[in-house]
Amino acid sequence: MKTEKLIFTSITAAAVCLLACSKENSLRNNNVSNASFASAQPENVVTNICDQFSYGDTIFYPQELPNDYIIHTLTPLSGTFGCFPDELKMNPLNGDIDITEGETGLKYIVWFVPTGTTDTCRKFITVSGIDYTDSIYTLKNKPGVAKPVYNSTPGLSSGSNAEFDDGHDDDDGDGFLDEPPTGQEVIPQGVALDKSTGAINLRQTIANGALGPNPLPGTFKDFVLNYRISDKSVKTLNKLSFRLYYFQNKTQIPARLKKQLAAKKSQVILNDGSTQNFTLSAPVFTSITNKNGTGEVKCRPPYIIVVQQ
Repeated sequence: MKTEKLIFTSITAAAVCLLACSKENSLRNNNVSNASFASAQPENVVTNICDQFSYGDTIFYPQELPNDYIIHTLTPLSGTFGCFPDELKMNPLNGDIDITEGETGLKYIVWFVPTGTTDTCRKFITVSGIDYTDSIYTLKNKPGVAKPVYNSTPGLSSGSNAEFDDGHDDDDGDGFLDEPPTGQEVIPQGVALDKSTGAINLRQTIANGALGPNPLPGTFKDFVLNYRISDKSVKTLNKLSFRLYYFQNKTQIPARLKKQLAAKKSQVILNDGSTQNFTLSAPVFTSITNKNGTGEVKCRPPYIIVVQQ
């Protein structure tokens, strides 16, 4: 009975996020509204409000500022705000988004329900950075290379003069306050990472002992990758955590982990490299058990599952 209540609660909570994704086919000009508002209101009321729902841009880059980088709607709006996936730090009352504290390298649907209506207005925004695809890599007869996805666009280069696996070194000549903590570099931990592209050679990573000299099936470890990109972030320090798993063969991968992988992948919105349109699988919301009871499967950190053969 407790399990059924837990599943019901999870599905109910998920429905709120799903509301933001339910009108996919109505999308036009990166804006959407629905006519499900009170019949006493003119049809253009909610449409006009949705037209006002804007952050002034669609891509936001990390910035090196004295305080957190917070973006606001161009016009103050009354209602409820939310996002999908929920990796942004967002104020549900006024729509303020803390870019500094949210996850970078993801594309989001941000949504707004105007006061007095049940309609949902949507926008897409991207917080610049990289991500790794949640995937299973089989090393038999190939090295297995995990390549970063920049700005949610497969195949898009992060440009030249990028620095992946930045350490506690004052390489930009402005002191150490904007440098990552010591001991986080992944290359000294055995991760065979290309510092200019962020690509990871997984065969070499396992051989280097990143998961230990003789990892047992199911061994995993979380890493923090600090990096700087020469885009509009002007090499502001950025970071991404990723989890590396090891198994000798695919049959050893637990069904629970496979379900988590599918749920995580369903929450990642990707751009098509040629058309800049997006593809979004139907969101899968589920609950997993942890030491505190339940927890929601999130799209971060990405899971890189290495299978020997």
